[in-house]
Amino acid sequence: MATEPPSLFEEDKLIRTTVQIKTSQHKALENLSGPGKSISALVRTAIDEMLEPYYEQAYENKKLEKMLDEAESRMEKLSEGVTAIEDIFEDLKNKV
Repeated sequence: MATEPPSLFEEDKLIRTTVQIKTSQHKALENLSGPGKSISALVRTAIDEMLEPYYEQAYENKKLEKMLDEAESRMEKLSEGVTAIEDIFEDLKNKV
């Protein structure tokens, strides 16, 4: 199974990295940035938005896996119940 991506709402430590962008992209980011809204924050937000479908799919996969585990557990319990009922009928047949 693939490793899980971090949740969009999970606190994550920041990693310093270098990214090369076009001059026009840098100028646009400078125009969008301001007090309390750094270029780094804008880039992180853009990355999160781009990865959101991937995060959502991982979340849905986790929910599905949990449902399948629950269904398997219930099937085992049903199977045990059927076996117990079959045993009761067998005992009754032997007594008749």
